[in-house]
Formats: sequence, structure tokens, C-alpha cells
Amino acid sequence: MKHIHTKALQIGLATAATAILMVATSCQFLTPNTHDDTILAKTSSAVLTLKQVSKLVPTNLKGADSVQFVQTYVDKWIHNRLMLERAIANIDAEGYESIENMVNDYRTALLVYKYQQLYIEQNLDTLILDSEIAEHYDKYGNNFLLDSCAVKAVFVQIPKSLPDGYKIRNMMRSNKPDDLVQLEEFCYKNARNFDVGLDWRYLDNAVCQMPEGSISNPMATAKSGRFIETSDSLYNYYFMVKDFLDVNEQAPLVFAKEKIREILLNHRKNDLIRNLEIKIYVDAVNKQRFTNYVN
Repeated sequence: MKHIHTKALQIGLATAATAILMVATSCQFLTPNTHDDTILAKTSSAVLTLKQVSKLVPTNLKGADSVQFVQTYVDKWIHNRLMLERAIANIDAEGYESIENMVNDYRTALLVYKYQQLYIEQNLDTLILDSEIAEHYDKYGNNFLLDSCAVKAVFVQIPKSLPDGYKIRNMMRSNKPDDLVQLEEFCYKNARNFDVGLDWRYLDNAVCQMPEGSISNPMATAKSGRFIETSDSLYNYYFMVKDFLDVNEQAPLVFAKEKIREILLNHRKNDLIRNLEIKIYVDAVNKQRFTNYVN
């Protein structure tokens, strides 16, 4: 251990690469280095050298910390190697071949996936037009359901010094388009904050504009469309829900937009991969790069 400790100190003084996964590393067949390198540990079928471990020490570890890392790594390496050697000795040829096939299949799948992702990064058009999103929503809008209540709510916050509360009440309660226009014009000139209720919002987001505690039961208020009026030391607040959608009803486009964008991007990715596979296959056929003895 003293020998390992001394050599590990040398590692702590050197610049090392970022550590890779211990388990993956410890399961490799490590062979002695042909160069002059200090052996840190060995079993009947493998050798672990200082050069191999020095590449694994995290760059942020220095001095005693790097020593501890090396000691821990060597100990784990020995345990894993012994377990691996015992496993190899007790698995029959058929089992070993099955494992080799699984490893090869995984390696193949990993390489193909890596190339596919690189191809997507280089060729994917990520611009999704609003018209494409709207078209998808028109066809499949019933697949997008609300997970929280949504409302179109009118909200107005004006200084208490303005004696126009009655006008706001009348305009907010009205369903006439002209009154809505007048309300918006009034708010642009006088309101501290306002929302004329043209867009869908989650109920919680709409209610939070009002002073805390002014709406004791938001759900009941939203469903009933009840007019709410309150004030604090500086402002008067007015709130009224004009339209309401409950949980599990079809979500308005504004809430489904990002999900649809992801869906359309995934469709494009899948199309790219399918076209790539076809392109590679056709090219191989034309160049006679394979032979199928079954068909």
C-alpha cells in the first residue's frame, strides 16, 4: 500500500483527464503496458498500471484527495476483476457466446444511434411554422387535454383616485364587443395593470393578479362567472371570468402549442432516419456492396 500511496501522489501532481465510468473501465481486459509503467495491481488475467489510472483522476482532485481516489479505484478494480474472472470460469461456452452476441448487438445499436443523432443535428430543419402547428391542432386537438383549469378572465387594477369604478363594472359585465374596446382604451390610459380576457390562462395564474385572499374559492368563482371587486390602500381591483374550461377538457391551442412543436419535430426526425436508411440501402444496391443469399 505504501508503494501505491507514493505513486498515487505523483498522479495528484499531474494533469489528468476527466474520469470515465469506473464500472465500465473495470470490466475491460487490461493488459500490461509495453512502456515502462508501474503496476498498481494485478490478478491472474489482468494488470492495472499507473498510466491507466492517471487518465481517470478528476482534474479537480489534488494531493490527498487524488491519493484516496486511486486507492479506492484500485480496490474496486480488484474486486470487479475477481468477480469477472469467477464469472468467466463458471459460464459455459453457450452462455459466453450469448453474452458476446448481446455485447456486439449493443455496440452496433449504439454506433448506429450515435450516427443517426449526428445526421439529425446536421440536417434537421427545426423551424416549425405556426400554420403547421394550427393544422395539426385542427386534426388532433382532442388529443390534448387540460391538466388544470383554464379561463378567459377580465382583470383591472386602477388607482383609487379614479372615480370611474361604475364604468368598469358595466364594461366588464357586458358582452358587447364595443364595450370591450372601450374597456381596453380606458385601461391603456388609466390602469396600473389589466387583462381584457382575450387569451386563455390557467386559473391559478389569472387569480394571482388579485390581492391575496380576495378570492376565497377560485374554482367556484370561475365556474359562476361572479364579478369580484376589492381594494387595498392604493388600488381598486376588478375581476370576472368570461369563459371557463375544466380539467380534461380539450386544451386551447396556446397550451398545446409546445407539445405539438415537439411532435412535429419528432416526425421530422423519424422521416430523416427513414430516408437515410433508404438512401444507404439504395446506394449499396447500386454499388453491389452486399449479397443476400436468402432472397
